[in-house]
Amino acid sequence: VVEGAGGIMVPINEMALMVDLMERLRLPVVVVARSGLGTINHTLMTLDVLRRRHVPLLGVVMNGQRNPANHQAIEHFGGVKVLAEIQPLLAVNAATIAGLPPPVFPIPGAP
Repeated sequence: VVEGAGGIMVPINEMALMVDLMERLRLPVVVVARSGLGTINHTLMTLDVLRRRHVPLLGVVMNGQRNPANHQAIEHFGGVKVLAEIQPLLAVNAATIAGLPPPVFPIPGAP
């Protein structure tokens, strides 16, 4: 897992953006998108840039309160699968993590 915090157009140094690193690594990407207002525009633009750069794309994970309309719009207009919707956790501890559902997509190297 390589995290690209901040978005794909964030500078990582004086000469390169996060998407430049993604393009160079050629690792498959899962876009994590917030579920609320503005996510359709933000996510569709992110998907467009990734595709233009030929970065392998596995899908989108939505983070936050469930929003079926945004979920459907991203799948429809983005031509991508929403792999999961993760709602906020009130606490992060062993009990809340143990209560999470199993992944809905294969994670390479996971048991």
